[in-house]
Amino acid sequence: MVKNNYAISFKADTNYIYGLDGLRAISILIVLVSHFGFGNIVPGGFGVTIFFFISGFLITRLLISEQNKKQGQIDLKNFYIRRFLRLMPALYVFIVFVCVLALFFNLKLYLIQILSACFYLVNYYDIAWAALELPKRIVPWGHLWSLAVEEHFYLLFPLALTIFGKKHDNRIKFVSILIILSAAWRLFGYEYLNFSDNRIYLATECRIENILWGCLLAILMDGAKTSKNRISNLIGWHWVFIGLCGIIGSLLFRNEEFRATWRYSIQSVSIFILIFNLYAFSSLNFAIKILDMKIFRFMGRLSYSLYLWHFPVLWAFYKFINVEIGLIPLPLDYAIYAAIISFALACGSYYLVERPFFELRKKFGAKPVEEMVRQ
Repeated sequence: MVKNNYAISFKADTNYIYGLDGLRAISILIVLVSHFGFGNIVPGGFGVTIFFFISGFLITRLLISEQNKKQGQIDLKNFYIRRFLRLMPALYVFIVFVCVLALFFNLKLYLIQILSACFYLVNYYDIAWAALELPKRIVPWGHLWSLAVEEHFYLLFPLALTIFGKKHDNRIKFVSILIILSAAWRLFGYEYLNFSDNRIYLATECRIENILWGCLLAILMDGAKTSKNRISNLIGWHWVFIGLCGIIGSLLFRNEEFRATWRYSIQSVSIFILIFNLYAFSSLNFAIKILDMKIFRFMGRLSYSLYLWHFPVLWAFYKFINVEIGLIPLPLDYAIYAAIISFALACGSYYLVERPFFELRKKFGAKPVEEMVRQ
């Protein structure tokens, strides 16, 4: 598995990345613990930030692997079809389920809200509903905001990469500029345009920086000698310590301006350092082995389904005790039932909705990880 002291090839490819499912598992566990009422101790938003970084890293690695084989070109049609088949079926089944659940609880459904969920616009709906005098969303799919951010990235980034990033150096410059623009816009919006914390937290243009740092790591780990020499200076226990301190400090420092602006940049840079060391620092090979345990691989592959389904389940249980979701920890018996139901629905979604599309996705170039690494 180790090549040139790196746990993955220092050249973009489509091979399975050991430990990445484990990182997804950690991300979803952070989100779950937070939503189960422990958000004051375990910040669910940080789990989402890790998700963003991983998405940017993995998708960019796949895209530039294709570019390297096709003189800078990407088959955009097949890419978009693969993304549709991977994400949409489970999402649409989920939306139907939540609509039925909402009717059960006598919640009024609005077509515009359903459309915002179907077309990945929940984040902007939740930002703009008051200003545009739209009905407030009370249907429990607010967590779809993060999927909207990722989908906007999937739609725009591959196209932009074919235009501005056909060569290694151009990719670095292009993504670096986007990172600076996103961070600068977030800061400018907060300081001069009176952006609310909610808008900054939800808006794609404010949060895409988290994804782009993952993109940058994938690009730098693509074999160019100069990039390899530069990034190799970030390897070592002292860098691991710096990365951990960056994350811990960003979570403990409660200044409002910092949390709305620099927090996201510091977390992204810290995750960049830690994940790079995970795959480049041989002393951390033990961590990859832990992350690649079967239970973590399974949780990681289930993470999308579990992210979808846990929220309305929790919402329903909190509804029974007449408390806003996540405001206090659920009573233990309710928490156990909610966890069991969430996992059951996630497994049903994964095996009955998502997996049947694997063969169809392969016709458009997909390589499902379940078939790369057998249990």
